[in-house]
Amino acid sequence: MRLPNYTLIGLFSMPGVLANLLGPTYPPPRDLSSSNSRVAASWKNLTSQLNAYLDGHANGTSGVSALKNLTFSAGLFSTLDPKAEHLQYHHTASEVAESPIGAKKVDGDSIYKVASVSKLFTVLAGLLELDDKDWERPLTDIFPSLAEQVRGNRDKFQLTRDVQWDKITLKAIASQMSGIPHGGTAEFLYKFALAKISGSHNPKATDPNFYGLPPLNDSDLSLWPPCIGDQVQGCNPVPWDEGYAASAPVFLPWASPEYANNNFALLGLAISNLTGKTMDGWYGESIFDPLGMKSTFSSPPDNSSLSHHVTAETLQPEFQMDGGATIPSGGLFSTTNDLAKFGVGLLNSTLLPSEKTHEWMKPVTRTASLRYSVGKPWEIHRFVHAKSGIVTDIYTKLGDSGSYGGIVAIIPEFSAGFSFLGASSLASRSPLMLLAIDLITDSILPALMEQAACEAKQKFAGTYKAESLNSSITFSVVPPMQPEPGLKISSWVSNGTDLMPQFEALFSGKNVRLVPTIVPEDVSGKIAFRSYTSPDVKPNVGIGASSNLFSSLYDVSKWLTLDSLLWGAFATDLFIFDVEKDGKVKAVTPTAYRVKMEKK
Repeated sequence: MRLPNYTLIGLFSMPGVLANLLGPTYPPPRDLSSSNSRVAASWKNLTSQLNAYLDGHANGTSGVSALKNLTFSAGLFSTLDPKAEHLQYHHTASEVAESPIGAKKVDGDSIYKVASVSKLFTVLAGLLELDDKDWERPLTDIFPSLAEQVRGNRDKFQLTRDVQWDKITLKAIASQMSGIPHGGTAEFLYKFALAKISGSHNPKATDPNFYGLPPLNDSDLSLWPPCIGDQVQGCNPVPWDEGYAASAPVFLPWASPEYANNNFALLGLAISNLTGKTMDGWYGESIFDPLGMKSTFSSPPDNSSLSHHVTAETLQPEFQMDGGATIPSGGLFSTTNDLAKFGVGLLNSTLLPSEKTHEWMKPVTRTASLRYSVGKPWEIHRFVHAKSGIVTDIYTKLGDSGSYGGIVAIIPEFSAGFSFLGASSLASRSPLMLLAIDLITDSILPALMEQAACEAKQKFAGTYKAESLNSSITFSVVPPMQPEPGLKISSWVSNGTDLMPQFEALFSGKNVRLVPTIVPEDVSGKIAFRSYTSPDVKPNVGIGASSNLFSSLYDVSKWLTLDSLLWGAFATDLFIFDVEKDGKVKAVTPTAYRVKMEKK
């Protein structure tokens, strides 16, 4: 969208327009682990509460006490504070602790099955192993069986019955936008067959007529899904792509997001087909080995690490199951310590160039929820901070299957994140795991924001003066629990001119805040801040609101007018701070004013 010049002039004279930018409110915090850190204090408070519930010393109706039935490991990580990885919490349920096999007490090196967290590794491996042009190739170029299916349907094609494999690319399947069959879901036919074999006489378990379903010949293997790994019963022994070639689509390609395990089974097979490498080979060479993830596996780990396996007699069959073609969708194994290496590697762009990392960590499509988007294969949740209403995007990949689950959560604006891994044979495993992840999120996200604000106040707040001009500027920090948080200009004199009365003309309002827009990975050197101006009167644009949808456009769309008011090619809204390696701020340059002011 391009705004004509006369429109921009009008915008800068409008009172109470513009709002915050997408991104950080303060530079990311360097201290997550010391005794002075808000993050460490919040983690200590959370773990103390967990201890009270799990030890039976806390009363109440909260479901937190039920976490004692879940074996789990949680841990933080940060690119700016390596000691943040020591902020971990582990709990061993009796199912695992009393088992004659596996770990007796879980810790940062305990090996869990990570379920669909595997999808994140698979896409990253594809980004590292494949060329850009490969992502635009249709699946029919890679899988002959799919090409044959499309050719066979050419004269009898039905839009609602036939998947358009020739229009689905690797990019589409990695982004959950292919519309192909889900794969890996419970099959009624399998349930009925098992019930018959066991001799059950319950019609609900053995008779499809109970559900109004027509009878099927369960000996017809074409009706069954492809076999997984070493599976020989209740499946069709054909290659994965061939087994699903004739299935009906869920959506048309690129029409709507739909979670499908088949996307990543096919992506893994495609990586192997295009590179000529085994699955173990491309996972190890592209990710595990470069990041030093020595306890992460794409096949069930052998007995040499048995004392670290999070398993039990009830869990062992699932832990040791060979996932075959489904490994890229949900078959990897890892630890809390290794996931910290993985998270730091992503945030530091260790494996990908930084511009590729930034491109990858962006939404591909929205969902029907205003606080949840889909990436490649990111599940992006929008955390809204209380009081200020500031939004923090959390880039995650959740795993939730059978007896195992977990999450990797990346929070780019804080250069930090966390992981969670859980295991239990109980049906309550999934809701308990999600409860624990919520507890961590609700504890850590506000603490990260508060710590970032504290450090910004210590380092950026103060008065800056020029050496040879009557120019000075003073910054204070508005904390995150107040409206319009950020770096505030408290006073500003430029060559003897008091600019405070001119704020409305320069920044379209008086509620001016600065937020960081370009921050080096080590948060030193030159850091760019841009100004935003919050409306004097808050518009009615909350979740669920639809009135004034367009008339309030400029109240909430600062991105439309960034870098618009220039003075000799430099924007009036750009401030560049000089920051030393230790985080000390030395100077600031309002670029349009062409003067550097040293911090006093």
